[in-house]
Amino acid sequence: MADNLVLEGVSKKFGNSYAVKKVNLEIRDGEFLTLLGPSGCGKTTTLRMIAGFETITEGTITYRGKVLNNLTPQQRKFGIVFQSYALFPHMRVDENIAFGLKMQKYPKDNIDSRVDELLGIVGLEKAKKKYPAELSGGMQQRVALARALAPNPDVILLDEPLSALDAKIRVKLRAEIKQLQVKLGVTMIYVTHDQEEALSISDRVVVMNQGVIEQVDVPVQIYKNPKSEYVADFVGSNNFCEGRLESGKLNIEGKPYKFKLNYDSSLESKAVTAAIRPERIEVVNGVDTSKMESGNILHGKLLVYTFLGLIVRMIVDIGDKKINVDVLEKNFSRMNVSNGDKVDLYLPPEGFITFLKE
Repeated sequence: MADNLVLEGVSKKFGNSYAVKKVNLEIRDGEFLTLLGPSGCGKTTTLRMIAGFETITEGTITYRGKVLNNLTPQQRKFGIVFQSYALFPHMRVDENIAFGLKMQKYPKDNIDSRVDELLGIVGLEKAKKKYPAELSGGMQQRVALARALAPNPDVILLDEPLSALDAKIRVKLRAEIKQLQVKLGVTMIYVTHDQEEALSISDRVVVMNQGVIEQVDVPVQIYKNPKSEYVADFVGSNNFCEGRLESGKLNIEGKPYKFKLNYDSSLESKAVTAAIRPERIEVVNGVDTSKMESGNILHGKLLVYTFLGLIVRMIVDIGDKKINVDVLEKNFSRMNVSNGDKVDLYLPPEGFITFLKE
């Protein structure tokens, strides 16, 4: 606990508007924590306040029991990796990595050995004497990471470091960053708008919305048990419907179907939004449905399907609504359905998540 980085009631105002409002967050020593959300949600502003690039309007940031509010970025001694790499174009790779160490007046022998060590860690030994313009985007980002690691910081801050890279390189490099974090045991705070990226590499994810935290949890819980409709909508895909819960069923005004749901009894007789993820919906063409909840069976028409590798995304028209359904590609091949064909769907009660409608 004593080594943790703690934000207490941290806010940032620009004029009369809050960019970040009363954020309370404890980043555990040695964890990989991601701030996730769309543009303008406050994630980068939060990171910049931790780094010292933005002043804090309200609240306190402490690290290892020391208040950071009035310390400069240099005094905080956190490593920082930017989206734009921010490498010096006139310096070679080794010189870029060594720059911060020279500014801190490390002995030359120590600098040389540290640079060689880091080049080995990020796999760029052969690029030591090259200039940034001679490197790919992925290699440049490795250099930026090595430079941030050079002074042995206890915390590394990464602001959308992979967003400028091609998709395949992003996947490879994010795995390398996670492996490096585990190997070194360093605390990493990572900012991204990419939900897949956040879920794949984080120990915990902080989902932000309009300057406030919606949920903090491990990735699997963020996905399976979102605490708000916003999180359910932003992370992954969901099918939503609104209605009132009555005797264990969702009564949707003006609709013929009433879905049976598993839900907290405290929501009885209240207006709610119910959500079900595409992979929880079953295609039951030709299947015995006698033991299924009859009110949870829908009949529709396949509008279009999209091949996504492991899965196939089906868009099914049920008359007044279009539903997304994900099935494994191998299962879809056995269904023998095409665009325009009849499709029967089953929405299991346990597949729904319900949120009190505000």
